[in-house]
Amino acid sequence: MRRKQLSPALAAASLMTAVVAVAACGGKDPDADRSARAGGPVATATPQTAEGDAKPPVVMLVLDEFPADALLGPDGRIDAGRYPNFARLARTGTWFPNAHTVYDATTKSVPAILDGKTPERGVPGTFEGHPRTVFDLFGPRGYRIVSSEEATAVCPPRWCPGAKPKGPKILSLLNAGRRERLRRFFRAIKPGRPTFYLKHALLPHGPHLYLPSGKAARAGADPLPGSESVPGFHDLHVTNYNQQRILLQIGFVDHEIGRMLDGMEKQGLLDESLIVITADHGLSSQIGVDNRRVASAKNVDEVAPVPLFIKAPGQRRGRIVRSYVRTTDIVPTIADILGLRMPYRADGRSAFSQAVRRRRSLVMVRRGFGADIEVPAKALEAQRRALLLDRLARFGSGDWASLYTGVGPNRELLGRAVGEPAPARAGKVRANVAGGAAMRAVRKHSVLLPTQVAGPVTGSDDGEVRDIAVAVNGRIEAVSRTFRLRGSEQESFAVNVPEVALRPGRNRVEVFEVLGGVRLRLIGDA
Repeated sequence: MRRKQLSPALAAASLMTAVVAVAACGGKDPDADRSARAGGPVATATPQTAEGDAKPPVVMLVLDEFPADALLGPDGRIDAGRYPNFARLARTGTWFPNAHTVYDATTKSVPAILDGKTPERGVPGTFEGHPRTVFDLFGPRGYRIVSSEEATAVCPPRWCPGAKPKGPKILSLLNAGRRERLRRFFRAIKPGRPTFYLKHALLPHGPHLYLPSGKAARAGADPLPGSESVPGFHDLHVTNYNQQRILLQIGFVDHEIGRMLDGMEKQGLLDESLIVITADHGLSSQIGVDNRRVASAKNVDEVAPVPLFIKAPGQRRGRIVRSYVRTTDIVPTIADILGLRMPYRADGRSAFSQAVRRRRSLVMVRRGFGADIEVPAKALEAQRRALLLDRLARFGSGDWASLYTGVGPNRELLGRAVGEPAPARAGKVRANVAGGAAMRAVRKHSVLLPTQVAGPVTGSDDGEVRDIAVAVNGRIEAVSRTFRLRGSEQESFAVNVPEVALRPGRNRVEVFEVLGGVRLRLIGDA
């Protein structure tokens, strides 16, 4: 007689309760270094377990170019002040802080997430290159498939009718409509027929223009072209400016995930659903390099770790599992949680298996398919901790106000009132604020909130740079130093100002040269 099986939701809840880990975000972490117990046989071609009847909704969100440790506060936990919705996931789901990618390029790393197989040379990021994937875990079981891929074409026509054999044009998708496409996908999550929802979103990938409020800092071209590419990788002040923009855009992603969770909760879907949120790879902040995406021994601490949160059906208590989970383990983990047979053999294993528990290093495929990059766990953790301390010192934590107070010279000027009238302009040097007209007509309900203040500086001598301070409505909100992008003779400036500094209607923005660390000389306004 066949033994009666638990429903997938109950099996998942039982599995999660048995995981040897601790509640995330709030409270002590006495078992933080213990691994999860084995979750049973997974990722095998032979059926190992009988399947239940329940079919919970499954939502899988794959983000892009997301340095995982940007989410952390001084205690190594999710910074709930800045990222309340990632913290919410950690409180009610399972957080895997040592999860890492197996490849550093999207068109191979995303398929590796979706099929659980190690990337191979010459295999395209399409359904022809990846014939068996996560879609085959759900499609044959009667699930409706809602899939939106922004860099690959892995979902096959048998589950995604009309699927094209080539991936989309990534550049055009990067430059327009990312917020709207993400929100459209979230709106598609509704009660009804069991559905597997898959979204790969080109966020928080650059261009970095979104804000934690859900608004956009600009509507058109970057006010300082080249600042987010190789010409800007060689200057500390440009790097600080861009790191702020990355963190702000992660705040935007957090805001949007909150919208998704709230919408699911309102529809009665949140508790019963399986939710998986991860990313394809991270991004380095190294100065003086020509590529911040290619993983190496020097930057693997930023490029390899990715966020991974999994909330099982019925799970309400947060867990931390510190095993070295790879992105190829995600599909086998989904199958394990739901008590489903893997329909093909994967390279990954369940995140709760003994095989994963025993790992003591990070391993990823080197771009170009040379020798794998392998870093012992202790060495990697030391690198990540040093990087976190440096990031916290420069960009703060706990709130968004501290993002602006740790970088740039003359920081004692921040918050100072400029006074009326403002210091008179003198000399031939002139700072031109790009898009200044937007500052003079901020609308309360507009999606645009122009917080990126940047532009060229004219009238300077060759090679000259200067300390600057930027005031908004008579109060100094940012300090920095001008620079010349690599390969350019043009002196430029760029700062971010807080969202709260701008008000509806006309805003006065002034750029000052700082002389002697104290005296201000107006060189531009908008």
